Amino acid sequence: MDGASAKREERRIWLSVLAFIFVTSAWFYLFPTAPDVTVDDVIGGVPVASDLARHKRLMYRPQLIRVTESVYVAVGFAISNTIAIEGKTGLIIVDTTESLEAAAEILTEIRRVTKKPIRAIVYTHNHADHIQGTRSFIETPDDPPDIFAFHTLMELNHRTRVVAKRSARGAVYQFGVRLQGQLVDVGIGPRLRTNVTNAHLPPPPNKLIYKDKESMEIVGLNVTFLHVPGETPDQIAVWIPDLRVLLPADDIYETFPNLYAIRGTPPRSSLEWLESIRRMRDIRPEYLVPSHTLPVKGEAEIYDLFTVYMHAIQYVHDQSVRLINQGLHMDEIAKRIQLPPSLASHPYLQQFYGKTSWSAKSVYESYLGWFSGDPTELRPLTPKERGSKLIEMIGRKELLAEARRALEEEEETQWALELSSYVYRLNEDDVEAKELTMRALKALAAAETNPLARNYYLTAVLDHHHLLDWRINPDEVIRGSEMSSLFDLMRYRLKAEVAADANLTLVFNFTDVRECFRLTLQHSVLDVEEISTDLPMTSSDYDVRLTTSSQVWKGILTKELSPLSAYLWHRNLQVEGSVFVLRRFLSYMDREL
Repeated sequence: MDGASAKREERRIWLSVLAFIFVTSAWFYLFPTAPDVTVDDVIGGVPVASDLARHKRLMYRPQLIRVTESVYVAVGFAISNTIAIEGKTGLIIVDTTESLEAAAEILTEIRRVTKKPIRAIVYTHNHADHIQGTRSFIETPDDPPDIFAFHTLMELNHRTRVVAKRSARGAVYQFGVRLQGQLVDVGIGPRLRTNVTNAHLPPPPNKLIYKDKESMEIVGLNVTFLHVPGETPDQIAVWIPDLRVLLPADDIYETFPNLYAIRGTPPRSSLEWLESIRRMRDIRPEYLVPSHTLPVKGEAEIYDLFTVYMHAIQYVHDQSVRLINQGLHMDEIAKRIQLPPSLASHPYLQQFYGKTSWSAKSVYESYLGWFSGDPTELRPLTPKERGSKLIEMIGRKELLAEARRALEEEEETQWALELSSYVYRLNEDDVEAKELTMRALKALAAAETNPLARNYYLTAVLDHHHLLDWRINPDEVIRGSEMSSLFDLMRYRLKAEVAADANLTLVFNFTDVRECFRLTLQHSVLDVEEISTDLPMTSSDYDVRLTTSSQVWKGILTKELSPLSAYLWHRNLQVEGSVFVLRRFLSYMDREL
């Protein structure tokens, strides 16, 4: 290339570069990229109802409260409290919060007042906010404390894991875990100190309570465990008769009880709950140290408090049953049930956690299940089907116009949300429907005095703006799980629609733990059974037999180890039968949470 040609080529390149810069600049000028949207951008400025704002001001700062000479309660560090009881030979820790970090902070405070070793930990029930911080209280792993719990705790914990993804989603919504600075509080504590989607398994209990009342000596103290089902079926209270101190777990706290949790739970038995309170009332403690909110002192005051709480639960139950027998619909009952003035004015019955409307529905479902008795609900349309037919009948424009009108009326916000949602569910790209739906959700949040309901509305707004990461990291749970639990959970991962013609039997043998499982896939159902490792078998008894260690299998589940490398290179996974059949079986499973 001569000098003139080189100059022309250089000029051409520069013109191309300049043209690219011009076109790109014009593009970004005409079509600017959307800026990163933050939580504050989406829900910042949503007003807080005055009653809820006052409730937030009453929330306590993190502190270790001395209840008696030997009983301390840590409040404000997390959603739940931790109670430390000092005996002659050591400490009893009751409930450990939901957070390893919060538990470590609490332990630091406890160590300012006593250096005695922790000899016992008590799980009052299976909820994560009472057991997840345990490892921070185990100061000597080679000589860990005994862990006490009711004997059904682990079974109930496993039952929750069956619906782990939905439960995590419900907890994020209810507790406002992603609301950041827009969170007011969570009703029974300042906040939930966990991201929910990255959980771990706490140490299991090794000392199980089987009776309704069991007494024993722990760290030189006479301790009585009482089975007091209420918020959970496995709940236990701790009674220290010599100190006249009662720890009622979650059967009572300074707000109306959560007889139903909107994060998603089975109906909680109101009758069992109120009878548990009656039993604890009859003890006549001098000190009451609940696992949420502040301690209470004085026999007469505590007796009256138990009575009021018991009556509130009984009122909601009995009046809901009365209206059920009058033939009212569940939603009508929920609207009608209101506490009488003598109860509604009590500070322990303000509806900052549970609500009477949610509780009434829970009572209904506990007796009659999901069906209201109205035949139109035997085969109801789905929300999307109903929306489609309404749009076809009335028109999209007309539905949204009515939603916009309803938004201007203070008492019509729920109606506005229902109307705009019919359109929005069918087309999330409908800008007007989305705008009206988001406005309605924020208006309902602004008017709501219950922090859990407010959290739910505002989290829904964030979710619709794709600001929530729903990926769950199950690795720590997998590593800490028993093999029987992991294989039982496989039943709920089966994609029945693609396994309709499958008829397979697989055997999984784990040599390090001497456990063996037979999985039979037939009729789009996966049957899991644990069998003896000594059971005689021939190749005709199974399609595939896999032999490995539990650690290798867990490594495969957490994707730290490739099945192919374990099979071909590491030689720590043996397969009898066709590898392709094994691969086909695994293809029938949902792989991602």
